[in-house]
Amino acid sequence: MANKIYEKKVIFTSFHFRKEVSIKLRRHANHVWTPLHVTDRKTRSLILCLFLEDGSEFPSALKLTVPLSSDLSSDVNDYTCEALFQDCRDGNEIIKSAKQNSDVKTFSIDVTHIPPSTYTVTDLNQSNVEKRPTSSKASQASPQPYSLYHIEEGLRKLDLSSRSTTQVEREKTLPTTASSDRRKTALPLSVLPDNHRRNNTLECLSLVFLKDIETGSIYLFSTTNSQFTIPFQLRPISVYELMAFQGCQIQQHCFLISAVAFCSFTTYMTQHEVALLYRKACTFMSPTGIEQAIPYVKVSHLYRNKPILHFLNIYNNMGGIMYKYLKNFGGDPSSTLNRKLHGLFFSANVDPTTGLPPPMSFYGDHRIHIPVSYMINSATNMYFADFYCHYSNHHVTLVVTLRGSNADLFCQKRLISLDPYFNVFLFRRPYDLNAMVNTKVTVEVFYTESINIAALLRSRCAFVTSVPQMGNAILKTIVGLPKRKDCKICNLKNNP
Repeated sequence: MANKIYEKKVIFTSFHFRKEVSIKLRRHANHVWTPLHVTDRKTRSLILCLFLEDGSEFPSALKLTVPLSSDLSSDVNDYTCEALFQDCRDGNEIIKSAKQNSDVKTFSIDVTHIPPSTYTVTDLNQSNVEKRPTSSKASQASPQPYSLYHIEEGLRKLDLSSRSTTQVEREKTLPTTASSDRRKTALPLSVLPDNHRRNNTLECLSLVFLKDIETGSIYLFSTTNSQFTIPFQLRPISVYELMAFQGCQIQQHCFLISAVAFCSFTTYMTQHEVALLYRKACTFMSPTGIEQAIPYVKVSHLYRNKPILHFLNIYNNMGGIMYKYLKNFGGDPSSTLNRKLHGLFFSANVDPTTGLPPPMSFYGDHRIHIPVSYMINSATNMYFADFYCHYSNHHVTLVVTLRGSNADLFCQKRLISLDPYFNVFLFRRPYDLNAMVNTKVTVEVFYTESINIAALLRSRCAFVTSVPQMGNAILKTIVGLPKRKDCKICNLKNNP
């Protein structure tokens, strides 16, 4: 396995035609299924083929019989071939190549995270995939497709089939020899007699390739629906690439493609990874060297910075209620809270000497101060959620929920529960209006309830101050600032 990339010959045959092309493949220690693009340049059609290869030192040539149908050319000299998921090509380049060399359309897909670790591929729309005509009798039967698609290292046997269940049951009744001959010929439906074609349905489906970038493992799934859920847990905090193809199977292991899509995504942390991050935060905040004690400072209020127009909109249009919003991608991009939990961010960051908030703001020119006892009390729970940095100081995100609420149930399964009366970040003693905050990090509180700030201001429990603003407050609020990837202190995976 000295050379990671090797060349393999692909021989196209069709009656008396023959053509050889060379493709680059990545060497594997075990047998793996490798997907290939086969492009018909005459009809600008795209075929997806799969073959089993082991990356041996002297690989034998791969022979592909060009399928004959009304959509494809019979001249093998008009076919080209390329491999998917190689080191020198990424998904975007493959999509670009497909658009340039064929009439294959493109569509968009998305991967939805359902915490704690379930992922669903959505928008697998079949609207631009044309189905082959079938008889009305076959349509009324509405046979359900069957098959399980899976590609992984070490897998040596795979049946890629979009046959209907009625066809499968019919094949089971045939003699063994007839069934064997049938699988051996694997004739496309277009060359079968008309009476045989009427008894078969050619299912249109989506093939989805999922690649783990770090391990190189590739998995294959199929669905006739607009979405499907990945049936196993993905590795947390890992990058995956996903390619989807819409089309129809024209013979076994060979699919005519009409549309293609590509996306990449990073998986989220599970509760186990949050616990590891929590331990990293505790280690960072422990006294070291000449430090004799953890630098705690007393705070009476938590504050939130926003532009003046934000507060005017709350008074004029929201009835004085500051409504919670969906958390952005600020902090760790693998946080399970991102785009999943609603709340309001407040800060407990104060100067260790004066005990006062910073004299300037990155998020707006006005600052509302709300008593810490309003959020941290006997009716709320506290959770550790995140530990991150940008390029200066480190931040810790704590989530405060109303006990028994949906947000509280959400956090119980995904975050680390903290004792609100004593922890290393922020705690408040019973019957004490003030709290103690650790100033070695910037402590942020994500409160998961809306707040009637008009009532708090009228009762003089809260107050508003003005503060100089720096930077683009809107951009930071909507998008969020991601954590620094190369920090060895707060990253579970250190990227150089």
